Amino acid sequence: MPSNYYPFIARETWLILIIIFGIVLLAKFFSTILLFSLFLAILLIAIYLFRDPHREIPSQPLAVVSPVHGVVTKVSKAKEIRLDVDAIRIRIVMRITDIYSLRSPIEGKVIEQWYNAPSKNESHRHLDFYVQSDEGDNIVTAIRFRNIMHKSHIYLNSGERIGQGQRCGYLCFGGVIDLFLPIESKVFVEVGQFVDSGSTILAELIHSEPQSSIKDQL
Repeated sequence: MPSNYYPFIARETWLILIIIFGIVLLAKFFSTILLFSLFLAILLIAIYLFRDPHREIPSQPLAVVSPVHGVVTKVSKAKEIRLDVDAIRIRIVMRITDIYSLRSPIEGKVIEQWYNAPSKNESHRHLDFYVQSDEGDNIVTAIRFRNIMHKSHIYLNSGERIGQGQRCGYLCFGGVIDLFLPIESKVFVEVGQFVDSGSTILAELIHSEPQSSIKDQL
């Protein structure tokens, strides 16, 4: 289940790192300096890729924080087909060197999850999860995993509560994330902007009549 307590190196990758470390030891005693140096470099790169530093979560109840590290590549109006509503879609593309942990964009209750295996016309796996805030705001996070590795760990159960910015999964080597927000939300990010998981505020949920319509911003 989701937790706020986790090590600096993602627990989900410890087995991989132990195996690489074992190879490094074998290379040190039974191989050449060149091979030892190569495997040592691979180990150091892996430690860097699998880092998972602590994040300061903003204390703004109506803020929507980024669920992942990455670059915003799209901000637009869209139809959220699961809930059949008009929404604002913020797309975030994770880079290979980004931190791979997944966090909840808001505090609320996990209502439902949808998992789709790749079809004959599609090579990516999908995972969508739907969180509803205490104020009734509905946010869907849609994850499309990368082809290079389908390994992922998602710690969500329908019906449980989750905190804003709380770590709830690990996407090994990242993916593409679409966040669907209520159409009245006020967006703070723009295309090309880099965002940090759990700490960058993407948008604010609006419950009163906004001074300017979000439709005029897009």
